[in-house]
Amino acid sequence: MTVLSKRLLEIAGLCRESDILIDVGCDHALIPVSLLEENSISFAVASDINEGPIRAAEKNAKNAGVSDRMRFVVADGLKGLDPADPLFSKKKIALLISGMGGPLIEKIIKEGENILPLIERFVFSPHSKITEFRRFLGENGFSIRKEVLIREDGKYYFIICCKRGEDTCRDKTDYELGPGFFDEKNDIKREYLKARSETFRNLCENPAIKGEKREEIKEKLLLYEKAAQIYGID
Repeated sequence: MTVLSKRLLEIAGLCRESDILIDVGCDHALIPVSLLEENSISFAVASDINEGPIRAAEKNAKNAGVSDRMRFVVADGLKGLDPADPLFSKKKIALLISGMGGPLIEKIIKEGENILPLIERFVFSPHSKITEFRRFLGENGFSIRKEVLIREDGKYYFIICCKRGEDTCRDKTDYELGPGFFDEKNDIKREYLKARSETFRNLCENPAIKGEKREEIKEKLLLYEKAAQIYGID
């Protein structure tokens, strides 16, 4: 069986309630291969802009015995997919895009508008510009249904599950931390709030940062300090 890291396990968990998984920027396609091994999905499309990862994905699928239930595409984002393809007819389809920056995921979404209406579930894990990415989702008809925050190898990762619908973020705190952040408390969230508060506190003490940038940092610090208070962090 394919072994997944903690982060990949959490991502895979949000992709299970689907028939077909489209993994864009698939790297070695560990998530779709794992889900096929456990029969959580019936078919997967692994897509990457580079041929190297696709060859690695093909090898992993062959070793796991799931090649007959996968399609491998060398393409830029969603451009290699045809919405008229019979494969996508009357199926529950999930789209996974992870392991890249928020702006690049936004670009892929914008350029793949022809395929988006066929997709029921969207799973994103942007590694940068997460606040801006949540705003992009709300402004482009995506409704955040669930978020998971994990810590792996000393880094924090948000995993966002969406469907089409109205923006679920209501204020700056929602865009910064995700809607529903306070619904379920855990140690990872507590550590994240402490770490971010410390980061912005240190930046505020830096005399080289002035003007509008300094005001933005002070605003962020206040937001995280209030969030920490809700968590009962001194």
